[in-house]
Amino acid sequence: MGSRNREAVMLLGLLILFLLVATGGIILAVLEARGHAPPLPVSAVHGTAALTAIVLLVLHDVAHPGSHLVNSATLVFMLAACGGLLLFAFRASRQRLPLPMVLLHAAFAVVALLLLTGGWFAGVGP
Repeated sequence: MGSRNREAVMLLGLLILFLLVATGGIILAVLEARGHAPPLPVSAVHGTAALTAIVLLVLHDVAHPGSHLVNSATLVFMLAACGGLLLFAFRASRQRLPLPMVLLHAAFAVVALLLLTGGWFAGVGP
């Protein structure tokens, strides 16, 4: 397997991991919107999985610095993580999560997913 193929497989694995994290985030947001605050450990698992995926993505970027889309996705995921940390602080202090902040956190995550997907497609193309 060539270097380019390994990179594409690594990016695909990261994309799947981020999609799983996003699915968890959607579940947390729906529970919150319905007035059922998820337990703090559930939010912590979501954040820990996201942080793990971001660290792996940073390691990928260091090893393969050529993709501007993937590098941009990393930056936007980091911004989304900052928002997630703020949401976690609200949850830890037993406060209701501000809906605009939840939506902004989700928007950053979606943009980052789209950038990462574009980077993956650009990497597997001819």
